[in-house]
Amino acid sequence: MKEKRYYSQFSYFIKILFIVILLGLAFYFITEASDLIAEKLSRALRKNMVATEYVLNAFVGIILLLAILLVIVRGKPQVTINATTLRTNRFKRDFSEIKSYHKGKGGSEPYIISNDGKQLDIELSWFSKKDRTEIESLIIQQIETANL
Repeated sequence: MKEKRYYSQFSYFIKILFIVILLGLAFYFITEASDLIAEKLSRALRKNMVATEYVLNAFVGIILLLAILLVIVRGKPQVTINATTLRTNRFKRDFSEIKSYHKGKGGSEPYIISNDGKQLDIELSWFSKKDRTEIESLIIQQIETANL
């Protein structure tokens, strides 16, 4: 069997775009809140607390940038299948190490059970319907072949 690779649809890019927009909006609202906090502290303590605002904004900004990088670096979901191996972004397993395949039901992701009892999810919701059915049939076929 020749190696086959499947890539997620354009919808994954849209997901990343929405996450970046939401985190940007969160940063805006947090900076507005920190401005109010610094202003109230300045009045209450009769000191200039602008440095507190800047430190809080920098701290939140770093956390949100790390969150954006985590989403982007994690990578687009992809599945690679060859004669002996199933590889996704999260794991790589030989078909001989896989005990069973379970289809997704009611919005849940399909998963495999390895021989050591671990449940490994396969993110097929980002793939086209045609690719999903092809991936599922290949996985089932390769597991049956490996476990003969």
